[in-house]
This record gives sequence, C-alpha cells and structure tokens, in this order.
Amino acid sequence: MAARRKRTAQGSKNDDDLASMVQSGPQGAYEALQLYRSRGIRLKNKNDIEGAMKSCTSGTVLLLENGYENAAAELADVLLELFAETHQPVSDETRNMLFSIADKFPSRSTHRIEFLKACIKWSAEHGTKEGGDPALHTKLGECLWETQDKNAANHFAQGEAPTLYNEKIFSTFTNGSDVESRDRALTVGVVNFLALENLRDANELFRVYKRTAQQKSYKTNSALITFCEYLLQVSRRDAQPLFKQIVNEYASVVDFDDQVPTLLMGPIASKLFGIKPKVNPMMSMLQSMMSS
Repeated sequence: MAARRKRTAQGSKNDDDLASMVQSGPQGAYEALQLYRSRGIRLKNKNDIEGAMKSCTSGTVLLLENGYENAAAELADVLLELFAETHQPVSDETRNMLFSIADKFPSRSTHRIEFLKACIKWSAEHGTKEGGDPALHTKLGECLWETQDKNAANHFAQGEAPTLYNEKIFSTFTNGSDVESRDRALTVGVVNFLALENLRDANELFRVYKRTAQQKSYKTNSALITFCEYLLQVSRRDAQPLFKQIVNEYASVVDFDDQVPTLLMGPIASKLFGIKPKVNPMMSMLQSMMSS
C-alpha cells in the first residue's frame, strides 16, 4: 500500500515536471515530447498498456492546450501506433481518448484532419466496421464541413448520421435566400448515403430536411428536391429504366458538383440498379492484352 502511494506521488511529480517543461517554451515542449514518448514505450514494455495509453493521451492534450500542435501530432501518432501494436479494440475507452485529443486541435487544423483519418484507418483494421468506426467518421465529417471540404458528406454517410448532417445544413445556410446551397447540400448527402446502399438514412435525411424546411417556411418544391424525391422512390423499387430516365432528365440540374453524377453513374447505378459502369475502350483493349 505504501509502495503504491509512493509510485502515485512520484507519478504526480513527474506530470507536474512535464507540465512545467511544456509551459517553459518550445525547447521545453520538444523535450517533454521525447520524455512522453519514452515513458509510453517504457510502460508498454512493462505491460502497463493502460498506463502507456493514458500517458500518451494526457501528454498530447497538454501539448495542444499550450499551442504545440506539431509536437502533439507526433505524440498522437505514437498513441495510434501503441493501439495498433497492442491490438486495442475500438471501444468507448479508446474512442474517448481519441476524441479528447481531436477536440483540442484547432477547428480548421490540417493536423486534426490527418489525425482523424489515421484514427479511422486504425478502427477499420481493429474494429467491427470494414470502413472504419462510424463515430470517428462523423467526427471527421464535422471537421471537413468546417473547412468546406466536399468530402464531408461522405463521412457523415459512413458515420450513419443523417440528422446531424441535416443540422449542419441548416445551421450553415441560415438565410431564406440560401435555398440553392441547402438543396445542393441535401442532394450531395442523399447520393452519398445511397452510394453506400444505405437507403434508410438517405430517406431519413430527406425526411428531416423537408420537415425542417417546412418548419422554417422555406419552399420545398425546387428541381433538386424533386430529383431527390424521385431518386429515393426508384431506389426503393429497383426500377432501372426509371432511374436512367430521371438521371437523364435532371442531368443539367445535378452537374453543380462532380461527385453527384460520379456517384449516380458509379456505385449507385451498379449497386442499386445492376448497371455496369462504362469501360473506356482503350482500357478494355489494354486489359485484354494483359490477360492474353
């Protein structure tokens, strides 16, 4: 008991020393990074995996709280390496550690985005979802939305978060005159959910979008909203001829973003309607030559 108290006191002293080191300036922060890295390795070698994970997490948070983003990104990578080497599963504990770090990065930080992408890669390899943990995808989707990155919708879709995506649309495009921007964001969201064969959430997004718009007395009869409604209807019915007709009729309406026609004629056409993608004749010839 006395030995445990002594170790706890020593640990607290070490943490205080590291905090003082970080707060002393850039040189001290760099030295603290190396010490946190060494401590994590030492604890892992002693089979104190939980202690190693907590140390790396608290060290990363401390560095971020004091503005040392580059050093924090390095230590965050050490944590993910530790997760992978010790085969940590995706759990509330590991997810909360990652979130506590992500939330401390500046909102538009490229380090934050790269860190979350690395987290998703780890979760795909050690979690139950082949494409990665939905909660991590949603967190990345929120980050990308803040930077106006067009890939945000894909991560909200992989995060199975239609309601949150809808909230983002209406909290961003708040004026009545923003109708086109809102309807475009809806369309991008719907096709991203459908591309993952997630008809449930695609329909839920459309439902909550129309309800929110009606509550705000916004019009819901635009060409894009009509397109989304028709697309969802034919997707439920597996109606290939109608799908082709709708895509052709609304081609000029949905060409505002390359990803919309790309997803429509790629994964949506093939997965939901059994339409094989067109093959470039030259590519087909090269494939034949390679296989002969």
